[in-house]
Amino acid sequence: MGQLADYGYRLVEDGQRDSAAAWVINSCTVKNPSQAAMSTLIQRGKELRKAVVVAGCVPQGDRRLKDLEGVSVLGVTQIDRVVEAVEESLKGHTVSLLAKKALPRLDLPKVRRNKHVEILPLSTGCLGACTYCKTKHARGQLGSYDLAALVARAAAAAADPLVREIWLSSEDTGAYGRDIGTSLPALLDALTAVLLP
Repeated sequence: MGQLADYGYRLVEDGQRDSAAAWVINSCTVKNPSQAAMSTLIQRGKELRKAVVVAGCVPQGDRRLKDLEGVSVLGVTQIDRVVEAVEESLKGHTVSLLAKKALPRLDLPKVRRNKHVEILPLSTGCLGACTYCKTKHARGQLGSYDLAALVARAAAAAADPLVREIWLSSEDTGAYGRDIGTSLPALLDALTAVLLP
């Protein structure tokens, strides 16, 4: 939302979605109700002839899903290209940006759904190999953000007088840092040193 707003797009609330020229649907593959809601939104967008971009785990994990036919798709590490996907979709093109690459930058423009809460992504992917879970297929191996970058993002959020809470988020929170030689306790120590001097 932040990248689109920065580029000059006007964002609308869910209740006004039919008035929007383009719909960006962020998807979750872990929860079937979420995926079912995504399918309903895609169908509605197609009926209204909207430019539809589906982002997140579903297109990344299941590229051949019938619901995704005729819509643009944006993979989990391609979120920094959301403006490009929307622009092309508005021109009537269907784009597929699913190549996995390095983690998206932490400092991308954002719009907080709750102005008092900063959600800080610690990593993407996981170390597990659970047979029932599609997340590993969509998100891949654990990829942790640099500890210093996370601390800097948290400090910047804490400097915003509206922010009252910082939520740490990840698919495999307890595994944070194992891939880059650090750990969740080390991150928590670093965060508390900066946020609670």
